[in-house]
Amino acid sequence: MSRARVMERLLLAACLLVPICSFASGARASSIGYSVISLGGDDYRYVYSVSNDGSLGTGVALQLFDVLFDPTLYDESSLAVSTPSPPGDGWDQIFLASSPGVSAAYDALALTGGVADGATLGGFAVDFHWLGAGTPGAQPYQIFDPDSFALLGEGVTGVPEPAEFWLLALGLGPLLASKRLAR
Repeated sequence: MSRARVMERLLLAACLLVPICSFASGARASSIGYSVISLGGDDYRYVYSVSNDGSLGTGVALQLFDVLFDPTLYDESSLAVSTPSPPGDGWDQIFLASSPGVSAAYDALALTGGVADGATLGGFAVDFHWLGAGTPGAQPYQIFDPDSFALLGEGVTGVPEPAEFWLLALGLGPLLASKRLAR
């Protein structure tokens, strides 16, 4: 069988497999994305958007989340909530101080409703003084049940889900291989 025929079959298999895997994937997770804005010098602002994909349960709103701030990278005394209204009106936002072995946390609690199943809410903002090298990046976050404080989910802000990465690689792999064989 010719190399071109083998590549055609690989591409066909990839085209069929990627959609099947994306429907079967259990890698759903509510998430927190971010953008970083320079305020001059080593002062920055994170602006967060919170997405509830339904993995917390059908019809369950995301009502309580924490974004963690490593005290070796962020001047804890500079951490300040700078969220404009809305979403500031419907959320209680505070900073929880660090303690030995525990990072400081931006804590946001919905006073009414929260982020509905299938919705995204943006505009949460935090100002800070950066102690690290380069530009500030992704941070760990946690999502809690507001009544029991049970951990419902966790992740890293703005980082794609591993399953999404592998699905992308699965789809791009045969395409890159076909280009290489075509040379």
